Amino acid sequence: MSALDKAVAELEAKRAKDEDARRARQDAASAFLKEFFEADLVPSTKLKDNGVQAVFDGKRILLQRPEEGVYAEGMMIVVGEQGEIDVNGRSLGPVGTADKVTKKNELIVEIISHFSL
Repeated sequence: MSALDKAVAELEAKRAKDEDARRARQDAASAFLKEFFEADLVPSTKLKDNGVQAVFDGKRILLQRPEEGVYAEGMMIVVGEQGEIDVNGRSLGPVGTADKVTKKNELIVEIISHFSL
């Protein structure tokens, strides 16, 4: 095996490892958002009382007040490219196993602030 072939093989192995790690972070963040949606947003009476609807599609949560019409500013919580949680374009960082409660609280604060609950 030539030095070039060896270098390319090492580079491909590193890229595959990095891609697997990125997908694992994305899957963990998606699972966190699903858990947050099902446990905290769906049963929330405060959101319903204030006319806020939440929809989850596997990678993002969209919160909006439909009665405000097309000009109302909704809120989007998404899983970013590297597996971080983004709220309206601002990153809250990746979801680690130790900081799920912290991320959940940060999302709750963002929702309260955005919709003036």
